[in-house]
Order: sequence, then C-alpha cells, then structure tokens
Amino acid sequence: GSSPPKTAPEKKNQTGAEPQLNQPQMGSIPMNPMGQMFDAGIPATVVPPPPEENQILSESDFIATLSNPDNVPICIQVPHDSSNADWNFNGQIVDVSLAASAKMKAVKEALKPILGNMPTNKMQLKHPTTGFLKDNFSLAHYNIGPMTTLELVPKTRGGRK
Repeated sequence: GSSPPKTAPEKKNQTGAEPQLNQPQMGSIPMNPMGQMFDAGIPATVVPPPPEENQILSESDFIATLSNPDNVPICIQVPHDSSNADWNFNGQIVDVSLAASAKMKAVKEALKPILGNMPTNKMQLKHPTTGFLKDNFSLAHYNIGPMTTLELVPKTRGGRK
C-alpha cells in the first residue's frame, strides 16, 4: 500500500498554507494606524512654522528692529515685601527707559533711587523666558524690547526665611 503516505504530505501542505493566509492580514493591520498618522501630519497649517518667537537675535540685529533703540521703555515688577520697607517694595510696576545697548547693571542703577537706594548687588532681574539676567549683558543681548516686563527679585542671604 503505497497510496496512504501520498495523502499525508498533501495534508501537511494544506496546514502549512494557513499561516501564509494570515500574513497579509497581519501585515495590513499595522499599516492602517501608520497611514492615519501620516495623513494627520500632512496639513502644514496645524504646525505653525515661524520659530521667530523664541529666536534670540544678535545685539545688532535686535537693535535694528527697534524704532527707537536709544529709548526702550521697560517695566520692572517690584515684589510686595514689607520686610524691606525702606526699599519701597509695594508690588508696584516701575517704568524705566534705557538705550537698548544699556547693560543690566544700568537698569539696576536706574531702579536704585526709585527703591530707596537699594544696593544694586541685592537686585536680581528676572526675564519671563530667559530667567535671571546678568549685569554685564545689555538689553539688546537679551532681546528685551519696549514694554517687556522684568521681575525684580531681591537677593537674600541663604537660609534666612
């Protein structure tokens, strides 16, 4: 009887063909979400292209954008702190106008008489995005333009509450 062994390999071939049927389906499943993600990413209107908001210009480029670089009005938010009463910390906003090329130290010097001769080395100026500003850099270096509000943070000795 040589005919039964012939049918056994045929059955194996049929079962072997089953995974091949599944493969195209399995292959097509991951493609759908990817295709959808791809479609969602195509419209360029969703992602605003101009990165100019966060782009820091060089000092000279920034000064060139100002209509009046010799007179840049900036606002200084003074904290409300009664523990230093002689420094006029009443939570007010002080307006100062300086040249764009003025250093941060000059900003502090301008604040000094307004804040009851507060020592400039006790002042820290904080920019909403840049953080604390260093004395020897200019307004233009930090791209601080007209009507920018800086926050005055008094330097206190560490550990004193």
